[in-house]
Amino acid sequence: LPPPLRERSEQTFYSELLETHEVAHQWWGNLVVPASYHDDWLIESLANYSALLLLERRKGVKAMDAVLDDYRAHLLTKTDSGRTLEAAGPIIWGYRLESSLAPDAWRAVTYEKGTWIIHMLRRRLGDEKFLALLREVSSHHHSISTEEFRDLARQYAPKSPDPDLKIFFDNWVYGTGVPTVKLSYAWRGAKLSGSIVQRDVDEAFTAYVPVEVQTGSKSNVYWLPTGSDPVAFSIPLRSPPTRVALLAANCLMTTSK
Repeated sequence: LPPPLRERSEQTFYSELLETHEVAHQWWGNLVVPASYHDDWLIESLANYSALLLLERRKGVKAMDAVLDDYRAHLLTKTDSGRTLEAAGPIIWGYRLESSLAPDAWRAVTYEKGTWIIHMLRRRLGDEKFLALLREVSSHHHSISTEEFRDLARQYAPKSPDPDLKIFFDNWVYGTGVPTVKLSYAWRGAKLSGSIVQRDVDEAFTAYVPVEVQTGSKSNVYWLPTGSDPVAFSIPLRSPPTRVALLAANCLMTTSK
């Protein structure tokens, strides 16, 4: 990170997150433990996200978004090899992410990408179901694996083209990549039609990204698929939208115009 961002990030971590993160390990790490080193990310990410939830409650959504923005920027910094920190490997590699080429990769991927994964899952499930999922995990599971967590999460997931969250976990947990996403749209004939295209990731990468559509005072968020080729969408809409935007604060992506 550039020095000003690094200073802000470290100040927030030590003053707002560190103590709460460690307290949260009473649940994530003591009450619930990882099934193997492949699942260590889950415990650290849940502890860190618990700290962010308290930060959000104390200082508002913008404070949480600022931390997540810093995490994104750090994950996208280039190593001496020219690759991003995030590209060092899937989060389930655990300490195997450490190497002389990317000595900071394990911490960045485990804590920062892991926190983003939990945040995206929260946005997909909605707050009520997300918090119910956390209660389920902490109340009924002493040891948990990544796949067991996915199986629990899918039970709380709303109806979607990815009902078992397999696409979500395949790309964000078992794979690598942070897509740059471009949204194009037009409103005609009581329909909002357009396309979403991604770049900077492998062709096999498929994500669902949140698009906010406002009409007057009403706002809806649609999770729409991306692809290396433009993926078309069509949303019935009786009146012209006042705002159509990718919600980068809800998904680990960058946007282009």
